[in-house]
Amino acid sequence: MARSRLLPALIATVVVLTGAITPTPARAAGPHHDIGREVLGARDGWGSAEGGVTGGSAATAGHVSVVRDRNELAAAVAGDEPKIVYVAGRFDANVDAAGNALDCADYAAPGWDFDAYLAAYDPAVWTGAPTGPLEDARKAANANQGRSVKILVGSNTTIVGLPHSAVTGAQIELESVHNVILRNLALHDAYTCFPGWNGDAWKTEWDNLALSHTSHVWIDHVSIDDGDHPDAAEPLVFGQHLLRHDGLLDIARQSDLVTISWSRFSGHDKGMLWGNGDTVVADRGKIRVTMHHCEITNLVQRGPRVRFGQVHVYNNLYRSTAGSGYLYSWGVGIESKLYAENNAFLLAAPFTAATIIWVSSGTAIHESGTVVNGRPADVLAAYNAANDPDLSPDVGWTPTLHTRIDPARTVPGLVTAGAGARLSVKGARS
Repeated sequence: MARSRLLPALIATVVVLTGAITPTPARAAGPHHDIGREVLGARDGWGSAEGGVTGGSAATAGHVSVVRDRNELAAAVAGDEPKIVYVAGRFDANVDAAGNALDCADYAAPGWDFDAYLAAYDPAVWTGAPTGPLEDARKAANANQGRSVKILVGSNTTIVGLPHSAVTGAQIELESVHNVILRNLALHDAYTCFPGWNGDAWKTEWDNLALSHTSHVWIDHVSIDDGDHPDAAEPLVFGQHLLRHDGLLDIARQSDLVTISWSRFSGHDKGMLWGNGDTVVADRGKIRVTMHHCEITNLVQRGPRVRFGQVHVYNNLYRSTAGSGYLYSWGVGIESKLYAENNAFLLAAPFTAATIIWVSSGTAIHESGTVVNGRPADVLAAYNAANDPDLSPDVGWTPTLHTRIDPARTVPGLVTAGAGARLSVKGARS
């Protein structure tokens, strides 16, 4: 692993690691400014509550690393001591312990045969979820891939992507940890080699970024997409595109106190699932998430879909072009308390304001200040006019933890110019 002694040659223009450095909230760049030492600012969304997010800002020099491949990254982010990890270059997570590239054939388990799988579980001859040796072999092969693509992040960690860096094929996983900052990362194509048929639809395993039983997280200036393998380009199998990707950013299983800012999510079907099941009542009082100033382009659905959580979604830009297959952006799930304000939508025909909300077991959403194609739109009224029963506008809470809420008419310009992983990491607006 490349330790901090290599930093001067790689990031001398963006970091200064000499002397005692006190963690500070995110701010504009200066000549001696290191965003790896930044912490989430006060009142910047749910992540700033109950102690905030400091990540690895207190790391000693011996716990500051630059990584250039999957195995270095996995080793650097493990453990719970404060640490700062800078990602350099572009690399794929599908490698073995020696760094040799792996493909789907390398992960295949004994007995796995995709053509045989299709023949066995074709709905014309099989009803319900698959069982038997072929499904067992698929699960085993999937587990083989998981051992490569899952990268488990420890508590008290800051990960910063350096200019022009990118991680392909990985599931960055935050499981039962706390106090993590992810900034300026480009995450592409969490590709599943072994999708499974459940009797009705194709299901996949890997999310680009997955939070489970995790709290106090700041996700800032990340860019996440399906890379060179969009699911829309996959062949139709059993009447559906063969799904290769799960979520872009899923927040589940009592995860809590998360702020997502100035990030870009694009070109994907099931984008963001926050709260993972209607029966998971342990999520009550959790799944508190703020998302602001993000660009969300051609997500078919889940921008986000919420169960149970108190979620504040403001100043985000949503784009959906003709032929994108757009279904909805805000999913109102069971006991969800989604508060959406001053968001902007650019929707191509035939998509309209009535398309933006979709309901599954939920009863209420607060929506205000929305602009659709440059004009103010009452999205909740449009939904209620087209659907029964009506949704209530009362979600039982009003957000108080937020930065400046910009007028929705200014959001397209602000977000287009500022969201996503940046070519410079000297500083970032938050």
